[in-house]
Amino acid sequence: MTDLHAGLIGELCDAGLLEDIDRAFAGLVADFDGRGCPEVELAAALASARCRAGHAYLDLVRCAAGTVGAALAAPAGEGDQPTPDLANWRKLLEESPAVAGPDVAEPRPLVLDRRGRLYLARFRNAERRVSERLLALAEAAPAPAAASPDLVEALFPASDEAPRRAARTALERRLCVVTGGPGTGKTTLAVRLIALLVGAGLAAPERIGLAAPTGKAATRLQESVGGQVAEIASIVPALADYRPRASTVHRLLARLRWGGASRARTLSLDVLVVDEASMVDLSLMARLLEAIPDRARLIVLGDADQLASVQPGAVLGDLCRAARPAEAPLHPCVVALTKSYRFDAGGGIGRLATAIVAGDGRAALAALEDAGDVDSTLEPMPDADGFTRLAARYAATAVEPCLRNLRAAGPAAPPFPAVRVLCAHRTGPFGADRFNRLVEEHLRGRGFIPRGQPFYAGRPIIVRRNDPVTGLSNGDTGVVLARDGTSRVWFPELGTAADRFEVAPSRLPEHESFFALTVHRAQGSEYHEVAFVPGPADSTVLTRELVYTAVTRARSKVAVHGDAAAVLAAVGRVTERATGLEVE
Repeated sequence: MTDLHAGLIGELCDAGLLEDIDRAFAGLVADFDGRGCPEVELAAALASARCRAGHAYLDLVRCAAGTVGAALAAPAGEGDQPTPDLANWRKLLEESPAVAGPDVAEPRPLVLDRRGRLYLARFRNAERRVSERLLALAEAAPAPAAASPDLVEALFPASDEAPRRAARTALERRLCVVTGGPGTGKTTLAVRLIALLVGAGLAAPERIGLAAPTGKAATRLQESVGGQVAEIASIVPALADYRPRASTVHRLLARLRWGGASRARTLSLDVLVVDEASMVDLSLMARLLEAIPDRARLIVLGDADQLASVQPGAVLGDLCRAARPAEAPLHPCVVALTKSYRFDAGGGIGRLATAIVAGDGRAALAALEDAGDVDSTLEPMPDADGFTRLAARYAATAVEPCLRNLRAAGPAAPPFPAVRVLCAHRTGPFGADRFNRLVEEHLRGRGFIPRGQPFYAGRPIIVRRNDPVTGLSNGDTGVVLARDGTSRVWFPELGTAADRFEVAPSRLPEHESFFALTVHRAQGSEYHEVAFVPGPADSTVLTRELVYTAVTRARSKVAVHGDAAAVLAAVGRVTERATGLEVE
């Protein structure tokens, strides 16, 4: 272990620019390298940190001959230690036993490609596998189906070209990607594509899979598909007894079976529909694509303008960008829906969302400041004291009435307030964690939280870890009910009115109270109203994709609690994610 590992890397950890896991990985690479080379150690630590930030690799060309702080996108003035010059850094890495080149098959912790991109090996391998599988799925099916023209006409009226194009893609290829904003009919189109494939004899109802990255998104997908089956069954009678069951992607992969002489692990499916695909990270997508049988079809639904996955990669965005050229292999597989049935294009939220996607900060601000449209508003929040006042006001006007109703009527009452608070940040003066503490302090002061009762009636709970024992998934939300002197946590989106999904507090996996959520946590959800807190304008967390995701969680009204500078800065700041996924 070199002096650098104990010195500079330790110093960077103490400053919060690196984490212990980065230090540990750098130590592993140093041991593998065996030459006492500090430049290799530093590269390993930086590559690990960049992966934690969602990037697939460390770009040596951009990071060389600069500072550690710049390589880590740290705030100005932090991490001013220099990075090596490119030629020397690259030479030392190419000579290292810990680093594989693009043509080296031997497994090593790091991979350096010809463009100077330094990968953790597993992410380089994941990119390669995703690219290969997407290209294979995009190829024309060996025997294109000859669906009845009457069936196609019944499911896809000629007046709308995009759905008919998707129908042709689903019949002729094994990959169909449907992208579009909220309310553009992605799920409705997917249901009709399922019906088309069943009606054409390319899929059996019992071999249709539905999945999404989170439990909440999976529940919404199941409800949406289930709500349309009765109408579709009148066109495709084989769907009359179809009862859709959706699961998280992780839970779906846990049911993999070993198949055939190849011993490949595959899903017993003819069709798999994956919703909210923007949230699926690189490694998870690689596992999912490898689990799809060779003859099965994949229908991907998502909004490429939303936030990318928390983990490394931006698969949906990369896929849609790769499909733009008319000659691209993926071009025939991607269908974009542009007409929103939820938002009026000229209304507050519609205008706001359109302006954000276009990167037009002034138009976004105009939509928020239009006094004639109350669907989207800008509420001044000059400082952290304003955030405190917002928490107190929300507790008094939204949370207290909700708790009273729950305690009086139990499951017959709405489980959560109609207004959901979303924060750009998790920590800090404008973070969701502080908001949640402030609300509970208010409730405690008002007598709503009895002393010594952590599971007080009406407490909202969000699960933070997948748990196969209870069936709960990271992101599932529940509320505590008190009955006959005991407490149970009810998860309203996981059961039915006749069969509620309840768990004893002692059996809950890792969890916390929530009155506000981060925007990342809210992705894949819809709320009647949204109160969004962007925080300071100079925060690098505040990006165009985050603001777009936040405001489009609302069905009817969104209020941005911040200032004009934050809106302008956010709309002008595009999320930059280093990904090397090449599907061409």
